Amino acid sequence: MKFTKHIFAFIFASLLMSCVSTIKIASVVEKNRDGNFLLKWEVSPDVDGKIDIYSSMSDTSIRDFTPIQTKLVEDQFALLNPSGSGLREFFLLRTGGVTSGIISNRYIEMDNILNFRDIGGYFTAEEKQLKWGKIYRSGHLSNANLFDQDKLKRLGIKTIIDFRTEEDRKAHPYFVNIQKINIPIVPGDISSFKKEMLENNFTRSETIIFMQDAYKEMVENNADKYAEMFDILVDENNYPVLITSFLGKDRTGIAAALLLYALGVPEYTVEEDYLASNKYIDPKKTINYPGTLPESVQESMTALFSANSAYLNYALDYIKETYGSIDNYLEKKVRVSKGKVILLRKLMLYNP
Repeated sequence: MKFTKHIFAFIFASLLMSCVSTIKIASVVEKNRDGNFLLKWEVSPDVDGKIDIYSSMSDTSIRDFTPIQTKLVEDQFALLNPSGSGLREFFLLRTGGVTSGIISNRYIEMDNILNFRDIGGYFTAEEKQLKWGKIYRSGHLSNANLFDQDKLKRLGIKTIIDFRTEEDRKAHPYFVNIQKINIPIVPGDISSFKKEMLENNFTRSETIIFMQDAYKEMVENNADKYAEMFDILVDENNYPVLITSFLGKDRTGIAAALLLYALGVPEYTVEEDYLASNKYIDPKKTINYPGTLPESVQESMTALFSANSAYLNYALDYIKETYGSIDNYLEKKVRVSKGKVILLRKLMLYNP
C-alpha cells in the first residue's frame, strides 16, 4: 500500500502544525463484542472544543477519508458502526488544526487462531508511523477453519513465516493456500522441562529462569534464522507477511521485537507489543493439565505459557552485554546492514 503525494503533504503539514501548537493526539481503536469500533483518544495538553472523526476502508489516499462524526474532545471515546465488512477500518482524528496518526484495530478476531494481530501503527522515536497491514503475528494455524482462512485471504497475506520445528509442523500441520516459508527455531527443550516440572513440582521462579535461558539461547543460537526472516522482509513482493509460531509469543515475540527495534520503535513500545500476547492467550484454556496439580505447578505452567517482560528483557540485556548494543547484534549476527534498515523503513513506514 503506497501513499500518494497528497497524503504525504497532509501528514507532513499536520506534523508541522503539531510542532507549532504542541498539541498531540494519542488514540487507539478496538472492536467490541458487538462488532462495533470503540475509538478512544487523549489530547495533550488538555484542550476544549470539538474533535472530528474521519473514516476510510483504505489508508492509500487521504481523499478516501470522509468525516463521519464530531465529538467533544473531553468525551475521549466514540462508538462507531463498521462502514464495511467490519474486518478492518482506518480512522483519523482532527482537532485544533492537528491530525492524529492513522488508527486501525490491531487485534483481528479469529475463530481458531490465537493471538492474531497487526504490528503496524506504532510510532518510531522520530515520530514516523509504521504502516498498517504489512506484517501480522499470530499463533499456529493448524486449527484454522474456513472462516479464519477467508479472513487471511481478505487481509491479502502473501507470505507466512513459520518458526515451528519440523516435529511441531508434522504434529500440527496446516493447509492454507498461501506461500509458506519454514524457519525452524528451537525455543529450548520445553517438552522435557514440562515433564520435569510435573514430576518434580517446579516452582514459578524455576520456570522463569528456564524461560530466560531459552530466550537467551534463541537470540544467540538462532541469529541466522532471524536473518532469514529479514531477508524475506526486504523483498516488497512478499508483503503482507504473517509471522507465526506455536502461541505466537516467544519465537514470534523475539522476531517482532527485533523487527520493531530495527524500524526505530522505542524499547518501551517494543515491550508493550510483546506483552500484548497476554491479552489474547488464556493459559487456562491453552494448557492441558488436570486441576488436581499442586498450585505451585499450576503457577509454573502459567508462567511457561505467558509473556513476561523478564524473558524479553533478559534476552535484550544479554545482547547489549555481549555485542555492545542491539544495533551491533542486528548488523553482525543477523546481517541487518544499514542498507537493509533503510530499505525496511522505506517499505514499512509512512514516509513523506
